[in-house]
Amino acid sequence: MLRVTHVCLPRELQQSRTVGLRAVACVLCLALSGCITPPPAVSPAPVGAMVPESTCSSCDQQTREIARLRQELAGREAELRDLRSNQREQVMVIQESTREVTRAKVKLRRLATRAETASYIAEVEVALESLRTSLDGASTSPLLELAQAIITSTAAPFAHADYGTAMERAAQAEQLIAAAADNRVRSRSRPRQSGEVLLQVSIPLRMTVEGQLRREPRRTAAVASLLKKDTPVVARAYTGSWMRVETEGGPSGWVEQVKLGAR
Repeated sequence: MLRVTHVCLPRELQQSRTVGLRAVACVLCLALSGCITPPPAVSPAPVGAMVPESTCSSCDQQTREIARLRQELAGREAELRDLRSNQREQVMVIQESTREVTRAKVKLRRLATRAETASYIAEVEVALESLRTSLDGASTSPLLELAQAIITSTAAPFAHADYGTAMERAAQAEQLIAAAADNRVRSRSRPRQSGEVLLQVSIPLRMTVEGQLRREPRRTAAVASLLKKDTPVVARAYTGSWMRVETEGGPSGWVEQVKLGAR
């Protein structure tokens, strides 16, 4: 059997224990009734206030350099736009000047006298012979053959006092001679130059054999049409050994110069 032993506490200890229990009970009652205000919550200090912000001098320099480069780039782009605008204006002025010169030449040819016509035809013939001599026995250019045929055709209108027509044909021959000389320079240049060259005057020609009208100046280009022998065409430009021609009421394209002849 277990024995329950009663421990007798001193009177002073019992009284203090009683007082403590009563104080705890009072505090609990006040807390439940809302009379005690809880202490204010302490908000944590901001991170920026706790840790001082570090400064980076190299970052500031880099930022300023980027801003300067952007400003310089904007200035360069503005200069480039101005240059392109000026170039377009210059091209337009040159084109208009070329048209004015061509119109003036056409007017002079129509008003040419017998002596002026004879002198001009002679100048073209000299240019043709000079270019032939400079070829040093090289293969004859089809453009020079065309030029010779057109110069020969000036005799009939000149004999009938149709000096305007004779001058016009001489101008066509002069264009062909210039094209032949240009092709010679291009063939010698490295890298070889390319590009379409417009003729100042249109040149009426014909097909000497049956040939293909191609969309681009090369033999592997797509065929736009098949031109029969003696088909009339009008030459507008050239590049290398090709002529860009227009057909009467038909498509335009490129034909090899060896297949073209004077009308």
